[in-house]
Amino acid sequence: MNDTAKRILDLAEALWLERGFNGFSYQHLAGPLGMRNAAIHYHFATKADLGVALVARFRRRLQRSAEQVASTVHDPWLKLEWYVDLLTLDYADAERICPTGMLAAEWATLPEPVRDEAAAFMRELYDWCVGVLREGVSGGHFRFVGSCEDKAAALLATLQGALQVARFEPAWLEAIKKQVRLELGAR
Repeated sequence: MNDTAKRILDLAEALWLERGFNGFSYQHLAGPLGMRNAAIHYHFATKADLGVALVARFRRRLQRSAEQVASTVHDPWLKLEWYVDLLTLDYADAERICPTGMLAAEWATLPEPVRDEAAAFMRELYDWCVGVLREGVSGGHFRFVGSCEDKAAALLATLQGALQVARFEPAWLEAIKKQVRLELGAR
């Protein structure tokens, strides 16, 4: 990827997480980058192409981070804490919704190729979460009722919702994180 495409993606990502996919146009990108719309179209022919590239970028970023965590952290609690910190430090502190939350909120209006990439992204996140929960249960770190699959879905939904309600009351985010720990069997 060349520098111009990276600059376009950087600005598009910031706009997406602040306004949503439908909340910005190529004109919003061209002006601040000092280029014409045609230059944006040269790198990303359609907004759907731009959306797919952004979601693919989110996926690569998560995969790299998760691989790094897996190679250095062996405690399942710390792995989950990494994910919670990722959400809260990278998104909540900037008063943004994380990529999967924004994708879910705009699902019905996203172009099909973007939805397909988003579904794959969410599936990878879910599979990662299931794996960490299984590791935690088998090692005696986590204690909860139900399957790891169901708990992963509930955990992801809870954390997504936590970021959204924290916009109304920031203190709720810490309360929700505390409750999640208790529900997983924190001592």
